[in-house]
Amino acid sequence: MKPIRLTQDGREALWRITEADREKVFRLLFHRYPESEWGTFFRFGFRRTRWGILITWVDAVKPESGDLDRSSPLVEFRPAYIRRALASLESDELGVGVIHSHPQDCAPLPSRSDDDMDGYFAEEFERFGSGRPYASFIVARDTERQLSFSGRVFDRGDWLPVKDCLVVGERLRRESARQGFALFAATHESAVDGATQERLAQLLGMDAPSRLRCAVVGVVGCSGTGSPAIHLLARAEMGELVLVDPGRFKCSNHQRNHASRHADLAIKPAPMKVALASRLVQEISPGTKVTAFAGDVLDEAVLDELVRCDLILGCTDSNYARAALGDIATHYLVPVLDLAVQMRAENGILREQIGEIARYAPGLPCPWCRGRVSVEAIRYETSTEAERQFRADAAAAAEQRGVDGAQYWGGAPPPELTVGYLTTTIGAMGAGYAQNLLLGSAKLPHDRFQFDLGFSSLGVVADNRPPYPDCACQRSIGRSDQARADRSVSRPSHWPQATKFSDY
Repeated sequence: MKPIRLTQDGREALWRITEADREKVFRLLFHRYPESEWGTFFRFGFRRTRWGILITWVDAVKPESGDLDRSSPLVEFRPAYIRRALASLESDELGVGVIHSHPQDCAPLPSRSDDDMDGYFAEEFERFGSGRPYASFIVARDTERQLSFSGRVFDRGDWLPVKDCLVVGERLRRESARQGFALFAATHESAVDGATQERLAQLLGMDAPSRLRCAVVGVVGCSGTGSPAIHLLARAEMGELVLVDPGRFKCSNHQRNHASRHADLAIKPAPMKVALASRLVQEISPGTKVTAFAGDVLDEAVLDELVRCDLILGCTDSNYARAALGDIATHYLVPVLDLAVQMRAENGILREQIGEIARYAPGLPCPWCRGRVSVEAIRYETSTEAERQFRADAAAAAEQRGVDGAQYWGGAPPPELTVGYLTTTIGAMGAGYAQNLLLGSAKLPHDRFQFDLGFSSLGVVADNRPPYPDCACQRSIGRSDQARADRSVSRPSHWPQATKFSDY
């Protein structure tokens, strides 16, 4: 069989896996170390994107007794095991791949026998899987137990290189793959030779700035809580920010929006919020790449970019966006820090100054489990004006008949009134927690908590409830696009498509 050639058109593959699954499969792969290899088939979700393909680990199709030849130092899959892997393609829409180890101090680069194996499996799995992709990963350790890996994905006639593996757990890790005799690695150099990050390096280690320069963070919502978070992420010289917001700047935003200037108040038509946020980033950190969308989190083009982020900050107060971010966290293994604020006053006296931070990640409760979204609110947010009027008229007619009209129309929700000091506080905390997760330097005190600036000891309240066992979020972990049936909400047809600003 001919050697496998990777595509040279710029497309690549990204592998996402939870820390717990990574530990399980590595214990399996290295149990014959250091001299002998071992391997397993595995199932994965996938999403074809504009930049390549996303591979999300679901589970291993573990070898049973007799499935692999233990007398051989190499990995040899026996026919019964191959048939069982092929049969798993019939149970759902997931893809099936192979991951195996190489002996200690042997680079995780495909050998001629690996090429033969992958060529055969790619053809068989594509045929039995009705065109689904096939993924292959190789892992190895050196005498210092340092791990390295390589990977490739066959899809629609092309082999795409796996550039990075994103590991999701209490700490988030972006591990670069071996290709040839060098590691893929991002190279983000500070404009002033690292002087701007001197305090960070002294506090958290000399490699902390470079690790942040390799990170990609998404921010959904670029105004009240989003803009201060973006402001601080830019000052941390993050490698790339994916910014998403469908709205235009309003005069009332100026009090809270860190990206706006007084001159922006006079611009007609008003600038898009993502344009102001992009300008802010470039003025602070020219080395930070910005991918910005004037659009919505429900847009497929936006989702393509969010699924390659290390994590996402949810800085929006809409129910549909919060529900969608919960789906992204579960289906695509992209952790989300959801930020929220609430202020209430009576006769000019503040009664509530509440901030909330919640983490959504594989295995944790989703926004539905936590009671953070409602069907009624999503229905209102995604309806057309005509649909809202129709329901209001139906509710009025029901009231005239002596029937409760709330089943037709609950009315428009009250506006969320907040001011800049609280939104800035929560946005800054979100940026700080994001950096700590990326660096492994600190954990969130709780997976969801609220506090009130007007209370003694800030009145911190934690929500430690477990997920609902029958919630869709527990059965769709890592299933990527193959979990479409479990998505909470889809993009309404009357919404405009997202517009991508130029990559800065």
